[in-house]
Amino acid sequence: MIRKRLAAGIRAAVLAAVLGAVMGGTAMAAGMAENDRDLVTGPGAQNQTEEREQTGTFDVNRFVLPEEARVLVVVEGTGASACNAYAFERGENGWELRMQTGGYLGLNGMSNHRTEGDKTTPIGVFQMNTPFGQDAPLEGFPANYIKVDETYIWSQDSNRLVRDLSGEQVGTAGYAEHYDYVIDAGYNRNAVPKAGSALFLHCIGQGKTYTSGCVSIPKEEMAKVMRLYGTYGDGACYIAQAPAGTFELIYDTYGANNGLSPEGD
Repeated sequence: MIRKRLAAGIRAAVLAAVLGAVMGGTAMAAGMAENDRDLVTGPGAQNQTEEREQTGTFDVNRFVLPEEARVLVVVEGTGASACNAYAFERGENGWELRMQTGGYLGLNGMSNHRTEGDKTTPIGVFQMNTPFGQDAPLEGFPANYIKVDETYIWSQDSNRLVRDLSGEQVGTAGYAEHYDYVIDAGYNRNAVPKAGSALFLHCIGQGKTYTSGCVSIPKEEMAKVMRLYGTYGDGACYIAQAPAGTFELIYDTYGANNGLSPEGD
């Protein structure tokens, strides 16, 4: 049932995006929005007067997370490879919106049956980890942020950042811009073979309107997420990813299915 309902949600999101474009309602922006730039920016962001109140098709208070959770990034697929991303911080008054932006998903949209190389963004709720990047860390970035060079790879076997010369060399020029700032989304931390690896939250590369399965957002917004991670450190930061209108199916799935997407027919 989960798979069927998610598929229906994806089709609905695509139809909504097409109708919105025709009616002149919601359109994917080519770059960062000029209004309310400190909060709502980037491709795919809603350009409406209620921008600061818009929080998508989900209820942030319904996500079931460990008590130590202090940061939650919610990625909402809006059709094809487009998405909206939101960053929340939990304080004395509950979850508060700290960042909202448009961004991009995998070329083939979202899936709860991610396999290696299928270019989909995995659906589910995961614990983020391993902040790194090609750029030097800014003030407020995590203390364990790693500035990578050509000696670093992301190992497909362990789904971890390691120093080696054989593998996805994350510090090379081919990943410039994309990997200026990166956080591992936490999907498949147990490195289940052929289930996919190296699925990150990272910066948008120039001219790129899709990824191979990661989520990309504007660099300025990625820096905000990185600072939130830096405030609380490892174990406190989570990410939830699903097509618009389908979050009901993942609210309580953190830790399910061996760290992969929730199962379903």
